[in-house]
Amino acid sequence: MSFRLKIILGVALIQAVLLTILIISSLDYLRRSNEDGLSERAHTAARLFATTTKNAVLASDLASLESAVQEVLSNPGIEYARVRGSKGIVLAEGGKPDFLRREFHADVGFGDADDGTFDAFEEIAVAGQSYGRVEIGLATATLHQLLAAAQRQAALIAVIEMGLVALFSFALGSYLTRGLSHLRRASRHIAAGEFGFRLDVRGNDELAETARAFNDMSARLEEAATRRDRAEAEVTQYRDHLEQLVTQRTEEVTRANEGLRHANRDLADAHSQLLESERMAAIGQLAAGVAHEINNPVGFVNANIGSLDGYMHKLLDLVEACETHASALSPEEQERMAGLRSAVDLEFLKTDVPALVEESKNGLARVKKIVSDLRDFASSGTQEWQLADLHRGLDSTLNLIHGRLANAELVKAYGSLPEVECLPSEINQVFMNLLLNAATAIGGRGTITIGTGRDDGSVWVEIKDTGCGIAANSLNRIFDPFFTTKPVGQGVGLGLSLAYGIVQRHHGRFDVASTLGQGSAFRVWLPLRQPTPVG
Repeated sequence: MSFRLKIILGVALIQAVLLTILIISSLDYLRRSNEDGLSERAHTAARLFATTTKNAVLASDLASLESAVQEVLSNPGIEYARVRGSKGIVLAEGGKPDFLRREFHADVGFGDADDGTFDAFEEIAVAGQSYGRVEIGLATATLHQLLAAAQRQAALIAVIEMGLVALFSFALGSYLTRGLSHLRRASRHIAAGEFGFRLDVRGNDELAETARAFNDMSARLEEAATRRDRAEAEVTQYRDHLEQLVTQRTEEVTRANEGLRHANRDLADAHSQLLESERMAAIGQLAAGVAHEINNPVGFVNANIGSLDGYMHKLLDLVEACETHASALSPEEQERMAGLRSAVDLEFLKTDVPALVEESKNGLARVKKIVSDLRDFASSGTQEWQLADLHRGLDSTLNLIHGRLANAELVKAYGSLPEVECLPSEINQVFMNLLLNAATAIGGRGTITIGTGRDDGSVWVEIKDTGCGIAANSLNRIFDPFFTTKPVGQGVGLGLSLAYGIVQRHHGRFDVASTLGQGSAFRVWLPLRQPTPVG
């Protein structure tokens, strides 16, 4: 095979491979982006459709549902739309009959949409309770046509480009082969020992420069041959020396890399723990702000519900009075009143409206309790020393993190405690860290016992768990900064070291008892009054 043909075939092969990769990747990206766009559009349309029909489903307003279905079908590409009730009953639907007759199967990806539509649904939920769902189908034919057109256009561009590359390769190969044939002839003279042979150099391009370089090489070959043996001996010496240096440097780099890995792990652990500390501080500030912001609207909503309750009873009394004197009305008016009474289902309203108002009051009471616990936990963001009820702080903390303690049975063994002078938000943080640490140590199911008591001028709070316990060789390090027996991202962040710092700032102390496999007990001692600074 000639060099010219090799150039043509080589360039053509490279170009073909690159074009194939480019076309395949471009078409794949076009396909995936359009498929993802279609999927996202389907789910977005389903969410908007669910939001639009939520009130109508709750009110069983079928006319509004039919209107909403028709409005959705006015969007291009939507083949059908359907609204189902909580028991799967079709409340409203519209679109092409062929698609409506099929059994609905939601498509997870575009590959599942082999029936001409991408089927998606969205639940109609209020406060976590499902009242039905909406179903829609987007046509996929347009996307298939777009991808087919892109494939045809890409194939046409590839054919045209391959033709142009072939022409260019032929011209380039012809030019190169002429210069290479001269070099080949001169190389044979050199191989025969004619080191003084010279080429006829014309022009200033790369081939001419190659010919000049060949002439220089011919002149230096003889000198190079005489120095070759000496250079080989020196190279051997240098190679042995370099091998020794490489071995030595490799060992040094290995030791340095090992040290860097340990340092990087320590830095990563420290960074994760510091981020957790900042997150806990931000949560405290956020809790105080949220409690303050929620308190006002809850107050006036609660007042409005009370007023509504009074108004409702007055209206019911009025209705009772009207019914009492209904006999004084004419037969036509009595018949009309009976019709109105049946239309509004008065007996049902008399029983259901008071129940609804009572449920609303109970819900507001629960919200007020959560707000109160948030404010107690954060102590309204104050950093001033004040007298605090530790039992109230424990209860507020338990109420806020009860979801994180779901794996444990809580046992309260509260004693009689006076108020303690402290920073309430920081003491609540200590309780939270110890409780979360206990829940994490339990892992599966277990018991957390919370006890309190008083001894002379101090009080104590003890949190005991039935978890995995702490090894004896780790007990003397549990209060060290960043030390943890758990993987990074689990536990309580700065955990015991943060709690230890807070207790020390309050002139208190920790007592710890733990047995591996049998659980742990942390007792926090706090003085009733903080010592007065001297001077």
